[in-house]
Amino acid sequence: MVSDFFFPQPGGIESHIYQLSTLTPIGQEQNSKNHLLTLGHSKENTVLRASLDPLMVSVIPNAVVAENFRPLEQGEPPRPIGPNDIITIVVISRLFYNKGTDLLIATIPRILSSHPNVRFIIAGSGPKAIDLEQMLERNVLQDKVEMLGPVRHEEVRDVMVRGHIYLHPSLTEAFGTVLVEAASCGLYVVCTRVGGIPEVLPQHMTTFAKPEEDDLVMATSKAIAALRSNKVRTDRFHDQVKMMYSWTDVAQRTERVYKGIQGDISPEEFYGYYPGQGWEASGDRVRSFALIDRLKRYYGCGVWAGKLFCLCVVIDVLIYVLLEMWFPRANIDIARSWPKKLKQKETADSTRDSPHRIGSTT
Repeated sequence: MVSDFFFPQPGGIESHIYQLSTLTPIGQEQNSKNHLLTLGHSKENTVLRASLDPLMVSVIPNAVVAENFRPLEQGEPPRPIGPNDIITIVVISRLFYNKGTDLLIATIPRILSSHPNVRFIIAGSGPKAIDLEQMLERNVLQDKVEMLGPVRHEEVRDVMVRGHIYLHPSLTEAFGTVLVEAASCGLYVVCTRVGGIPEVLPQHMTTFAKPEEDDLVMATSKAIAALRSNKVRTDRFHDQVKMMYSWTDVAQRTERVYKGIQGDISPEEFYGYYPGQGWEASGDRVRSFALIDRLKRYYGCGVWAGKLFCLCVVIDVLIYVLLEMWFPRANIDIARSWPKKLKQKETADSTRDSPHRIGSTT
């Protein structure tokens, strides 16, 4: 997804790509699928921009093995944090622009100046690591910010349990599995409201901020105040995350989709519609546009982008026409649907009977 790397929100560029893909073999193949699975509603909306039926899309999030992300004192109420106690903020991320490293560099000095009893632990590597180290030297913050460098995934839990707050300043995020892992470790999460992040955790586990310096500083200060006033029961986060993001639940929801496609579940139960209410369910309903209609849609995508998309589509269609003239589809053999199970059974029977036949000839 383009927005996962360059753009803070799913938007026009993704819509253009999806619209253009509907005239390519990949797009046509995707449109012929019976059902689509997405990680979150932000990606679901992007898929719907490709003129797919809403009933063809199901949202099934990623899962987390909660047992691998346990808090230090599981099940016990946390010790009250006094006004002079140290609060540690953990950041585990790739140090790239799209992950909000520039935003992190701008906010750390302001947070530490407002809260002297706050410390940072930053794990990760990337091209922005040099800028982060220069900021620490410029503001003389080496004693308050610990740089761990890259850490392996099996070491993430050991880093997280050292903190109280997990700060996630990303400019774009499709789902944010690290947020679930942090909450499972008993950390209060401060994150930017971008992409699919608002869907990941309930409100009592998070404080949201705009991807702006002032708002992120304000949200972090709000989280620090909430912890010092003991208004947040982070000791309950692990059990709640364990129930929300279990692999068993994900497997059951995925199995239900396959059963719905195969017809093992009634359309009313699978699609959640009832006759007479304006919705009709179909496993493969797709909006199909004529070529001229698609060209009109692409032409309106932008002053230059629209013309470029139309040119690509016309060239693509001409290639298809030439291939059709060179080798018509009527001359292509269609693969037969062989009874695989029966064939395997016959093969096993022949293998079992073959020694007797060999013995009889000798």
